[in-house]
Amino acid sequence: MKDYTIGHVVEEALGEFTHCDSRFLRTLKLLFTEPGQLSNAYFHGGRSRYTKPLTLFVIINVIFFFAQPYAGLFGYGYTEYMTHRSYASAVRSHLSQSGESQQSYTARFDANLQNQKKSLLIVSVPVLALVMAIVFVGSGRTYAEHLVISVQVYAFLLSYLAAVVLLMFLSMKMAVRAFGPAAQPIARTLGTEFVMDSILLIGVATYMYAGFRRAYHASRTRAAASAVVLTLAVGLLFLLYYNALFYATFWTT
Repeated sequence: MKDYTIGHVVEEALGEFTHCDSRFLRTLKLLFTEPGQLSNAYFHGGRSRYTKPLTLFVIINVIFFFAQPYAGLFGYGYTEYMTHRSYASAVRSHLSQSGESQQSYTARFDANLQNQKKSLLIVSVPVLALVMAIVFVGSGRTYAEHLVISVQVYAFLLSYLAAVVLLMFLSMKMAVRAFGPAAQPIARTLGTEFVMDSILLIGVATYMYAGFRRAYHASRTRAAASAVVLTLAVGLLFLLYYNALFYATFWTT
């Protein structure tokens, strides 16, 4: 006989939450410790034990952008964009026509920018998968397989970035506390976009190399070459993302 008591309903809900929570943690562990294995699990059985690729990306995306204001990457804002002549010219022209104050527009621009960051990053996933399909043409892999590993690369990218930012922030804080003002120039250098991008791309290249070796059974040479090409593609996507982010925000603000 079915038990419909409040206690039983609560027990079932808690059990479902615990199950999902443990599955997500299991997925995160595999994502970091065995690059490419989630793809194998998804396409060759065992997918029920792990969070679905798109769900994984969405969850990590939400967590990352909740903490993003404190991060060194994707920290773009109105003030930074206005250092570029073409962007500043477009905004000045718009303000002269609309008559809106710069203070009011800046607040609206930055608020809209935060929403655009999340949606535009998701668009990068199928684009990277398309580049993978080109790099691995003739391998017999389907676009769906490339899409799954692309999702995992971006999920790793955001998780790795969060970890790197946290470690660098703590390191810089300790350095400034230990050495005082003398450590400020070093702290500023470590916190620049270039340094963050470099650390991020090195980590992504290493991750993709291991992932291609495991998921695609690629040779060391092909895995390394593919990782380099696709890391350059990720870097180019960062640049396109930066520019597309401005115009998407500008046109909708």
